[in-house]
This record gives sequence, C-alpha cells and structure tokens, in this order.
Amino acid sequence: MRKKTLLTAGFISVLFLIAIAEACFVKFAQANPYRYIYKQISPPSDATPILITISSPRSNAAYNVNDIALTFNVSDYGTSISFIYEIYFKASWLQENVTIFKQNPHSPEFPDFRSYDETFWDLPDGEYSVVITARGGGYIVDNTKVDYFDGTAYYFEMTTVSAVNFTIATPPEVSILSPKNETYGSSEVPLKFAVDKSLSKISYVLDYQDNVTIHGNATLTGLSNGVHNVTVYAWDDAGNIGSSETIIFIVDAPEPLPATFVSTVSVASVATAGAGLLLYRKKRRREAEQA
Repeated sequence: MRKKTLLTAGFISVLFLIAIAEACFVKFAQANPYRYIYKQISPPSDATPILITISSPRSNAAYNVNDIALTFNVSDYGTSISFIYEIYFKASWLQENVTIFKQNPHSPEFPDFRSYDETFWDLPDGEYSVVITARGGGYIVDNTKVDYFDGTAYYFEMTTVSAVNFTIATPPEVSILSPKNETYGSSEVPLKFAVDKSLSKISYVLDYQDNVTIHGNATLTGLSNGVHNVTVYAWDDAGNIGSSETIIFIVDAPEPLPATFVSTVSVASVATAGAGLLLYRKKRRREAEQA
C-alpha cells in the first residue's frame, strides 16, 4: 500500500514538472515572438494587390476649368497585402514626386487605408497625367515544423500603379473695353476688346441682330439715337467658345439738318447774291453817264 502511494505521488510530481516546463516555454516564446526565418519570394499567382481608387480627375475627361481636384484612396483591405509602406504620385505639372506615406515595413503599425485630396489651382490649358504608386508586402508562414523556437516566414512585395489622363480646355475670356455703359454723341462708336488667348474666330452681335465676323477691333457705324447693346464672341483653336458680357450704351448724336431746309437756304443765298450783283451794275452805269 505504501509502495502504491509513493508511485502515485511520483506520477503527480512528474505531471507538475511538465506543466511548469510548458509554461516556461510558452512565456519564452511570447517574449521572443520573431524567431522565424524570413525569406523573400515572388508574389503568389493568386495574390491580390493593393487597391487604388481615383475619384478625381476622371480618366480621359476634358475640363473647362483651370482648378483640378486630385482625390484618390489606397487600401489593402480584402487583399493579400499585410501592410502598406509607401504611397506617392507623380503629376505631369509637378517636377518632383509627392510622397503621401512612407514607413518601415517592420514597424508594428501599418496603415489599412490612406486617402488624399488636394486641389491644384490655375493649371493652364493642356494635356495632363497623374501616376499613383503604392507599395506593400504580405507574408506566408510555414508552420509545419514550428515549435516555440523556429519556423519560416516567406514575405513578398507587390506594387500597384494607377494612372489617369485628362485635358484642360477652358473657353476664351473676352472683355469689352469700348463701348462702355455710357452715352455717346456720335453715330459711330469704337468696338474694342481684350482676350486671354489666341483665337481662331471673333464676332459680335449688335442689338440681337445677325452675328458679324471681324478680325480685330472695329467700329460700329450707322447707329441710331437710342439704347443699344453689343456682345463679343470668341473661338479658340480647340473650338471652345467664350463670350463677353453684354454692354448697354446710348447714342445721342445731333440730328442732321432737313434736306428741304438746306435747299431753301441755298436758293435764298443765290437770289440774294444775284440782287446784289444787279444793283452793283446799275450803280456803275450811272457813274459812267455822269462822267
């Protein structure tokens, strides 16, 4: 009986020692979690890369404004990528790459999502492109021979590149310098204007009549007294049409003398001149007789 009791106590002691050893191994592994051997491999054929979604500008779009918003999102959610460590873009109107995010891939914190939103002002007309690049990595762990001290972790890198092309083609800006919103004392008023780019065609519309093509500054002639309006239109080389504001002005020119009055005055002048010549001749004849 005593021998059985001793065997039982010894077995319990062995179990207790095994439990202590396992606890020590677990604590040691937790304190040293990176005991894997890291090996770089090519991305698996079924690996899903980083996702880049460009909201603005739209691909192959034409904009008639010079202010363009660049908006895009970068995400590794639902992909084979465990971490993103670099995001940057190259815009054709900028000399240098713009880095959005850059991080050591072995850092304990990795972004799951990155967004960018910026407006670029006063871009001139032309063709542009933006190329966005995001780099990240993933892991494949071989646990077939893992105990608390060894194992192999295969890591791979993947790069996603997304590009968008767009065009800016704004209409010409036209400003009328003359006439102005005032009164003119002549039936002929200069038409002068300024534009901000080279043009292929210029025209004006006077008093909502037909469109008249011109090649530069002109003169509005034959204007009747009263209120008038004029608008200038301009076409650039790309076919964009711009228009000025409509200018309202007044003509108050002196009225010409009536033709009947001019004829009466002319006849009276001839009659007066003839009568004076007759009196002069009679006077000369009388003086000759007296002599």
